[in-house]
Amino acid sequence: MENTGGHYRASLDDLQGELLTFLGAFESLQENLKLGEVKESQARLMEAAGDTFRRFQRTFALTAPPDDLKELHEKVCAAVNELDRACSFFLSPSNQQWSLAFLYSRRAFCRGLYALYDLRGELPLLESQFLLPGATAPVHDDKVSSGKPATGFVQREKTTEHGDYTLYVPEDYTPSRPWPLIVCLHGGYGEGFEYIWTWLRPARSRGYILLAPKSLGPTWDMTMRSADTSSVVAMLAEVKLQYSIDRSRVYLTGLSDGGIFTYILGIERHDLFAGLAVVAGALHMAVDPMLREGRARDVPLFVIHGVHDFIFPVAFTRQTCELMKGLGYNVRYEELPEWGHAFPYSINQKLVLPWFESLPRKQLSD
Repeated sequence: MENTGGHYRASLDDLQGELLTFLGAFESLQENLKLGEVKESQARLMEAAGDTFRRFQRTFALTAPPDDLKELHEKVCAAVNELDRACSFFLSPSNQQWSLAFLYSRRAFCRGLYALYDLRGELPLLESQFLLPGATAPVHDDKVSSGKPATGFVQREKTTEHGDYTLYVPEDYTPSRPWPLIVCLHGGYGEGFEYIWTWLRPARSRGYILLAPKSLGPTWDMTMRSADTSSVVAMLAEVKLQYSIDRSRVYLTGLSDGGIFTYILGIERHDLFAGLAVVAGALHMAVDPMLREGRARDVPLFVIHGVHDFIFPVAFTRQTCELMKGLGYNVRYEELPEWGHAFPYSINQKLVLPWFESLPRKQLSD
């Protein structure tokens, strides 16, 4: 099917609009998924997607673009195919294997997001997917690029010192000033390169570097002085060597198992962090000896938990916060009456980041 440049661009604009609707709906479903409501979530996704992917395969994917847009066409098709896979996995029969299908869905969704992010300069209508409302996109300055470390998404492979990790560095990064950094920890069986997307919009909009580690095993090692603790500390040291980091504004947060490990890592290495935010996590017994000695009592802690959490009961978290307050810890607790246990996109944007920004700078010892 041949197409002129003007007609092709119009079709591309229409596709971007449909993709924005799908991306917003799919992200919301991932955040609000509840146990026992999979079929309802699938129905909402089907309604949001409509026939977007069927029409894409029948029309746009078969379009012969103008010669100067062939490479863009191929990349757009590859990105949309990943989102189509994500949708198909999510709509798999809701049986005992659905949890695995959801993991595949999530990974395909993130692959599609990475591909679209790389094309954002040529797909301007999708830019809003990667920014908070009203924010201006950070722009890479070619004039200062010589010798400057990489910006945007940076994937780092496992070494003898640390595991895999993903960075996001705002494109307008300059070493002439120190930048705040957020370490964000994925949940069980997760990946840093996926979880970082729950933080992309606020970090890109507000000028934060993100460090999203991968646990050395399927989940974090819930012990003191663990290999995972050494791994994350080594990652952080490496990033500080390569980028200008404001050591008084380094924050730690995690979801689910990442929340459990936020307690452990954040209290054990409290010298590194200006604030800790635990989302849908639980206090592990490994922390008990450190609490008894009052370690990290000077580090502010924000605990967020959903009433409908089906993995870590909210009653336990209430008790945890009362216990820590009784021990003299600076704890803020926020309970979400409608939330369960899922990806915290809006929670990070509307609750965690504003709290980080409200904190005083950490007093450094050297």
